[in-house]
Amino acid sequence: MSAESQALLTVRGLRKRFNLSSDGWLSKEEKYLHAVNGVDFEVHEGETFGIVGESGCGKSTLGNMIMNLLEPSAGQIVFAGVDRARLSGEEARRARRHMQMVFQDPFSSLNPRMRVFDIIAEPLRTHHVARGEELKHQVFDLLSLVGLNRDAATRYPHEFSGGQRQRIVIARALALKPKMIVCDEPVSALDVSIQAQILNLLMSLQKELKLTYVFIAHGLPAVKYISDRVAVMYLGKIVELAPKEALFNGALHPYTSGLLSAVPVADPRARLENRERSLKGELPNPLNLPPGCRFASRCPFATDLCKTDEPPLREHQESHYVSCHFPGVAA
Repeated sequence: MSAESQALLTVRGLRKRFNLSSDGWLSKEEKYLHAVNGVDFEVHEGETFGIVGESGCGKSTLGNMIMNLLEPSAGQIVFAGVDRARLSGEEARRARRHMQMVFQDPFSSLNPRMRVFDIIAEPLRTHHVARGEELKHQVFDLLSLVGLNRDAATRYPHEFSGGQRQRIVIARALALKPKMIVCDEPVSALDVSIQAQILNLLMSLQKELKLTYVFIAHGLPAVKYISDRVAVMYLGKIVELAPKEALFNGALHPYTSGLLSAVPVADPRARLENRERSLKGELPNPLNLPPGCRFASRCPFATDLCKTDEPPLREHQESHYVSCHFPGVAA
């Protein structure tokens, strides 16, 4: 990022644990799932910060905490210079205008009983931004902005395709002119032919409206296409964080290399090489994590050190951070 770029979002030591304890007649067994376990990063104004990892790695939980949909167990979230935990009442309500979210399934995030006009107009009415003719103009402008005709305003969500419904969700997210949008797997529920259209729309809107994105996905191609920097998560922690080109051209963590090897390629020789580097073994039990590096049980390069000492996330190359005792060994 440029020197002038500032951190719009700062996350420090963020943790979220869920109590799964069973309370029986004779005993109570305490169990905690550490979905997010000490995450640090910054998101700069105007960039797209990608977060990628396998299902269950904690990336959606992280997104929900950023949006204040889940309360962190520990840590700090600072947005536009303000600690979110210190906001309450009207201050918290005003702050929500500047941060919006686009969810994975557009159909489940839209009220099937509301017409599209009312869906998009709802945040404008709630925050007393517009009414009457001005409200109509703003709703129609938002529909046009995402590539939909104004006659869509009179229809219901079930009358649209998946891609069109996601455009409606994006229009609603843009209604309050936010500074940042958290996109939680916004294209994974769509047909492959539609995914590129939505990604191109997001990129076009970012350029036009000077938006900042946190883009969460489990598919590497989408993250590579849209992101400026990428954080790779594994079992609640960031194991690698780097600019997109550095990550995809020179991954330093064996887990990242394994993810990259799973991306389909046309070259048969490359497919054979990828098969040899592919991820093997089962995920550790998240309720009983082993000591040391969490990836050690699946890593072909793990040593005794890896099984006892957890490596910190540190800068190995310029702006390229990795949590590994032997970074680059899988390259």
